Amino acid sequence: MDVPESHSALHAMHKKLEMVESPLHRIEHSLHPWVSFMIMPLFAFANAGVQIFGNLAAAVRHPVSIGIVLGLVVGKPIGIWAFARMSAKFGVASAPAELSWGALFAADSLCGIGFTMSLFIATLAFGEGDLLSMAKIGILAASLISGAFGCLFLIHQSRHSAAE
Repeated sequence: MDVPESHSALHAMHKKLEMVESPLHRIEHSLHPWVSFMIMPLFAFANAGVQIFGNLAAAVRHPVSIGIVLGLVVGKPIGIWAFARMSAKFGVASAPAELSWGALFAADSLCGIGFTMSLFIATLAFGEGDLLSMAKIGILAASLISGAFGCLFLIHQSRHSAAE
């Protein structure tokens, strides 16, 4: 079976499955991307109480926000990758055969998007005040940077593995 035939067979099977699926499940399935990628992040952002305007220039130079960005964007992915590498080296775990260490690092770079837990820890550490505001801006910046780097690394990794 060649590629166009297999695609049409999969498409026909998908249509048959849609007819079996309940209307509620179809609605849930169609709303899932909107809820996951738009509504929930907006809800989290609104509840975080991040006041960006007026604090952005100060946050770029503040040690708390710089430390959070470096910790989440650089430290977290390197730590996860190094621990996985050492675990495989010492026989504690094994790396999947189809996964390269570059692909693992590309996925690890997305781990800096720890928005909710980072806000919780920052609130415990700094209480209320200017330091918490700097921390929140740093967390938001780190989440955006990690998401962008993760996407770029994964795109690069998929193109690299497709070329092999």
